[in-house]
Amino acid sequence: MIVLLDLNYTLVANSEEKRSPFIRQIEREKYREWLLHLIKDQYVILITARPAKYSEATLKRIERLLDWQPEEAYFNDTGWRPQVFKSYVLRKKIFPRHGRIKDIHYLAIESNPKTRAMYAGYRIPCLMVENQ
Repeated sequence: MIVLLDLNYTLVANSEEKRSPFIRQIEREKYREWLLHLIKDQYVILITARPAKYSEATLKRIERLLDWQPEEAYFNDTGWRPQVFKSYVLRKKIFPRHGRIKDIHYLAIESNPKTRAMYAGYRIPCLMVENQ
């Protein structure tokens, strides 16, 4: 199975805490370790609307705190809305590399309702993490 993992409000537990400049927010992020324990044995592709200029800092923080990295990571280098960017990544990067839905099992874990609807359009099951 391939897990399509959202970053903000999904892996990041404290996304609602805003700091400026944004790099300070990344430095204070807390990650859901329990979620990682559920998916770490799967092939995980991190797909985030976070601007690509923060990819290195974000991945370093994840590595430092969780001692883990996704197998692939896609940060938004287009400025497009999350669901548009993530659909593009599916069609142009993930499906050509890993196969379509009939060939492989995908599971999305996603916070954004519009992006969850987009995944449903591709018939990809999607879960949401509640902030509890």
